[in-house]
Parts: sequence; C-alpha cells; structure tokens
Amino acid sequence: MNTAVKSWTRAALKRWIARYCLAPLLLGLVLAASLCVQTVFPYGLNYIFLAAVVATAWFGGWGPGLLASLLAPVVFDYFFLPPLHTLDVGPEMRPYILPFVLSAVAGAWITSNRAAAKRAQGRLQESEAKFRRILTNLPDIAWTGDAEGHIQYTSPKVETVLGWTKQEICDGGIAFTMERVHPEDVEHVQIAADDLFVRGIPEDVEFRWRRKDDSWTWLRCRASAYQVNGVMFADGVLTDISLRKQAVLDLQAKTAFLEAQTDATIDGILVVNSEGRSILRNRRFNEIFSVPLELLEMQEDAPLLQHVVSLAKDPDAFLARVQYLYMHPDETGQEEIELANGTVLDRYSSPVTGSNGQHYGRIWTFRDITERKRNENKLRQLSAAVEQSPVSVVITDVQGSISYVNPKFTELTGYSAAEIQGKNPRILKSGYSPPEMYAVLWETIRAGGEWRGEFRNRRKNGELFWEAATISPIFDADGSISHFLAVKEDITHRLALESELRHAQKLEAIGQLAAGIAHEINTPIQFVADNLTFLEEACGSVMPLLESSTAALRALSSETAAQIDEAAKRCDLDFLREEVPRAIEQSLDGARRVATIVRAMKEFSHPDLTCKRHFDLNQGIDSTITIARNEWKYVAEMATDFDPALPPLLCYPGDVNQVVLNLIVNAAYAIRDRGEPSKKGQITVRTRRRGEFAEIAVSDTGVGIPREIQGRIFEPFFTTREVGSGTGQGLALAHSVVVRKHGGKIWFETEPGRGTTFFVHLPTGGGQQQEEK
Repeated sequence: MNTAVKSWTRAALKRWIARYCLAPLLLGLVLAASLCVQTVFPYGLNYIFLAAVVATAWFGGWGPGLLASLLAPVVFDYFFLPPLHTLDVGPEMRPYILPFVLSAVAGAWITSNRAAAKRAQGRLQESEAKFRRILTNLPDIAWTGDAEGHIQYTSPKVETVLGWTKQEICDGGIAFTMERVHPEDVEHVQIAADDLFVRGIPEDVEFRWRRKDDSWTWLRCRASAYQVNGVMFADGVLTDISLRKQAVLDLQAKTAFLEAQTDATIDGILVVNSEGRSILRNRRFNEIFSVPLELLEMQEDAPLLQHVVSLAKDPDAFLARVQYLYMHPDETGQEEIELANGTVLDRYSSPVTGSNGQHYGRIWTFRDITERKRNENKLRQLSAAVEQSPVSVVITDVQGSISYVNPKFTELTGYSAAEIQGKNPRILKSGYSPPEMYAVLWETIRAGGEWRGEFRNRRKNGELFWEAATISPIFDADGSISHFLAVKEDITHRLALESELRHAQKLEAIGQLAAGIAHEINTPIQFVADNLTFLEEACGSVMPLLESSTAALRALSSETAAQIDEAAKRCDLDFLREEVPRAIEQSLDGARRVATIVRAMKEFSHPDLTCKRHFDLNQGIDSTITIARNEWKYVAEMATDFDPALPPLLCYPGDVNQVVLNLIVNAAYAIRDRGEPSKKGQITVRTRRRGEFAEIAVSDTGVGIPREIQGRIFEPFFTTREVGSGTGQGLALAHSVVVRKHGGKIWFETEPGRGTTFFVHLPTGGGQQQEEK
C-alpha cells in the first residue's frame, strides 16, 4: 500500500512539474527571441508574448495558462518598457494585462474542451472495445430484432452456440429460427414472441434448438421490446442451458432415487431446513409414528410435532432434546427413546452443513430397536449366566486356540484370561490321560458330535485337579463348525467324597466282618477260658492231694516207695507239678488277651447310627490302639495319657475311631520313615478337656512334615508315600469327619526331623452337624 502511494505521488509530481515548468520555459524562449528581433519588429513584441501566453494555456491548461498571463506582463515590462529593469508593471503595460489574461482563459478553455472531447471519445472507444470483448467472450448470444422478423445483430458466439453462422441467422430472420425450434416447443415459443412484440411483455422462454449437425441443444431466450420511430424492436440474450438442463435431469433422477431409497430404508427419516420446517419424510417415518392421513395432507409442522411428542413415554424430555438441537445447529445427537406402547427407537440427528460452513438444515433418523433391545437383554442375561456360572466355560476356534474363558475357569486354573488367550487347552495337561482319549475327543467333535469325559489337569501352581467336561461344536449360519464349546466342572471334591464313601463302605464291610468274627470267636474263647479256669482251680486242689497220697504210699514199704519213685520219674512228676500250673496260667492269660482283642474289635467295628450318641472317648481310643497294635508295635512304644474327668462325647463313635486310627497309622509311618529300624520311636496319645471341646493329641517322634507340603496335608489324594502304599485320603477323611461332620477343628504342629503332633478338638455337646452337599 505504501509503495503504491509513493508511486502515485511521484507520478503526480512529475506531471505537475512538467506542466508548470511550461510557462517559464516558453516565456524564456519568447524573451530570448524578442531580444533578437526587437530592432526589426519593435512593435510586435507584445504579440509575441501574447502568443506565448496562449500557447502555454493551450498546452498546459488552466493553471500554467494563468501563470503565464501573470508572468508575461512583468517580464515584458522589465525588459522592454521604460523604465527598464523594474519589477513593477508600468502604465504602458497595464492596458495589456487584461488581454493577456483573457487570451490565457480562452486558450485554456479551448484546450479543456478539446481535451474533454478527446477523453470522451477515448472512453467511448474503450467502452466499445470493452463491450466488444464482453460480447466476444460471453458464452451467451446477444441479438437485436424487429417485429417484422428481421434480425439486425447477433453477437460473435452465435455460431458456437447455435451451430449456424451469423450471416445465416441474420439472412434467415425469425422464420429461420422458428423452423429449428423443436416441434414440442414451437407453440409456447410463438406465444412468447407474440407477447413480446404485440403486448410488450418481456420474454423468458426455454426451448430445444436443432443445430446444423442435427443435434439438439437447450436454449433460454430472455428479451425486452422497445419502440423507435414507431417500429418495435427487441434486444435479447440466448443462453445455452443444455448443461443446466442435464444437471436438472440428473438431479431429478437422483432425487427420484433418493426418495425411493428413503422410502425403502428401514429407518424413519425426517429432513428439515434451517428454519426447522420439514422438507422430506419417508414412509417408514409415518409408519413408526402412525401419522394420521389428515396430518400427511397438512403443510404445517406444528400438529405433526405435537402428534409425535404425544406418543413418547416421556414427552417433556423428548421435546426438550429436540428444541436443544434446534438451538444448537452444529451439534449431533443420538439417544434411545421409548414410546408409550413399549417401542424403543434409536434417534439420531445430524446437521447438514455445506463446504462453506453454511447450515442448511438437519436430518433426523428413527430406527426401531425394540427387538434388538430384547435380544441384548437376553444376551446380557446369558452373558451374566456364563460369567457367573459355577462351572468353567471355554470357547476355542477350530484349531483349538482359546478365544474365551469365564471367571470360574481363571479361578479354578489360576491362569488369567489374558494369559490363556490364544493358547491351547493342552496347557492344562498333566500327562495322566492317555493320548488315545484325546484322539477320540477330537474325532468326535470334528465330526459334529458331543464328547463327555473326565480330565485330571494341572493348575498354574502345579496342583492337580479333576474335572468332568462336555465338549461340543458350535455351528455358524451355513452349518460349518466355527468354534468348540467346553463346559467343565471341578469334580475333585466329589471324587474325594466318593473315595471317602468307598473307604467308609469298605471299613463298614470290614467292621461287619470283624464283628462277625469277634462274635464267632467270643463263645469258644469264653469256653476255653472257663475250662482253663476250671483246670487251674482243679490243679490247685489236686496237687496237695497228690503230694499227700505219694507221701503216704512211700511210708508203707520201701518196695512201694521205689515203685512210686520209678513212676514219678517216668512221668516227670516234679516237672509237671511245677509247669502245669504255669502253663494253665499262661493259657488263661492268652485267652483273656484274646477276649480283650475280640471285645475291642466289637467296640471299634460297632456300626454308627444315623444320629450321634454319647461315647466314652478314652475307652474308644484305647480300643483303637489295640486294634492298630500290629501297625506300631514293631517301630514304636505306645504311651497314653487320658483325662479321667473327660465327660462322654456326643459324636459318631465309628468316625472318631477312624480318625484316631488314621493318626496312629500315620505316626507309625512317620517313625518308620526315619530309617532307624534298631531304635524304636515313641507315640503318645493324650486326651484333655478344653472348655467346650474334648482334645485328642497324637504325637510321634518321626521325620516331621516338610515346610513345602504343609499347606497340602489335608488335600484329597495328596500323599508322600510310594505308589500302592497310600491313597492320600486318610487325613482328608479325618478333616472331613472333624470339621464338616462334627463342627470341630484339626491342625498340627511339626518340627522337621523331630516329630509331629496332630490336635483334634471335638465339641463335647456334638457341635452343629454340617452335612456335606
């Protein structure tokens, strides 16, 4: 901007200096010429100066001319009129001042008029050239014609647009043009021409025109009429509107397709302009909102809006959201709305904005998602059921890669969902199940069947567990297998219970057998014991008689005494007299011990009733020690420390005896594992009253329990013995009997290498019985 101002200023100064230097320059030239010719032409000097003034005004204009008319008298008087060389204008020169000024004014006025005319002519020429360029470059055709049908003028584009030359059009006139108008358009073109020339009504008509190559093009003619000397003329413009017509046709086609598509969509669509007035709504919209026929025929939008709002379950919220979006034309909105009849709609509204940012309106779409919402609720319920299922759910692809596991799976195996994602279920294999079982599994499910079976798998921490699995294929829409579904239940506890049950049944059978044997042995052993008692008593009474009789017989004669001594030697009477009472005593002691063992077997194997009964805990433990004697007598000495004040215990006696038996057997094994067969260990069994509990403590001097397995002692099937020597159910069974069946507690204290003590607390009143589910 500053550069332009400076350029304009420099140009103006140049023009001003050039014009106003003209007066001094011409006067200087005239002065020089006058000094040379004043002797030859003394009386014509004033005309020379006057000519200089006129020339300055003629070429310089008003300003330089007036400047020259003022300077010329002074210069003339200074150099040529006496007194010479004075700066004032003398009396002789004063009469010439007015002619000088008038001559300057006249010259300037003539020059001004001549310049104005020249400028006007130049502007006219520029205007003509401009309009000629415009008409040449204008895509439209300008024309002039009269009411007689003659065409006086057409612009240069006529041949390009119409396909005919300017000469052909002008020579043919209106008749030539009408012959090339499409037959379907001739009538309304003729009416428009009559209205133009007869009634003076401006013409604006569209028609088809046949070009010289027989192709058709669309034209629009706009013209207005005027009268000159009683003759009607018209000036008009012909515009080629073929592209616009084609665009209109294309737009109509697109509009038709759009309307058809709009009506064919499953969504209800409402289109409004920037003022909120509806300009389009499809058939589905009318169906969703059950728009009555009378509202369809109305042009007003307010009744339609009221009808739609009245159907909403929450009309106020519905209307408030609509008004908010109309007040914020740039925002997009999507929400679910519920109608009073239970229909759920997904309402979406987006603004229509041009590339220039202008807001044209808004599009509303309404989709009925009632069925989808129902399905989503069902799916949500199913998903919640799977997520909260007490069994493991695993889904894999056809290659066996895991794509989904539920929380129960992660809880059971210890693997997180992220860790197991994409892995194969073989990550859980423990090596227990044979390969043939897996081959049958894959063959079954790949054939579309269902496989059922049991696995012994391994958790992330290395623990083994059992699970029952049902594996089946998942089919896609075309019937192909897309995934496999495995539903697996942890049956470790169930198998443990079954093992306990089998063990209990086995013990019950053994107990019944032992009870029967004890019953059968009890009678003959009692008979033997009674006879031995009789023999002991008889021997005690016969021995004095025998000694008296022997002494009496010896006193009769020496011969008789010799015979008696000989007979006593032959039967070893002294030995019999000494050993027979001892043998009878030992046999009687053995019979009593057998009777004690039989009585202990009868007490140990006595079947439990369905309810608890009072039980002498000390006597029961003593019987159990007797029964288990063969387990501990070779490796340990047994010591007991029973509390004589212990009250009868309300319990299941057979189960309690089994717990004590398991603890004694385990103690014997712990001492045997110490590896010192020449040195017996010590097992001590104590009972004590501990408040509301009866305490049983079984201590041993065995190897103790290593720290790394102390947390797994009561797990089902866990054992540290070699295969075949233990089932791993003894302590698990003890824990179940004490904790679940009697509501008690069982724990241990151990010191590796020095021994272990197991403690059992049983409620003296029986506690709360907890049935296993």
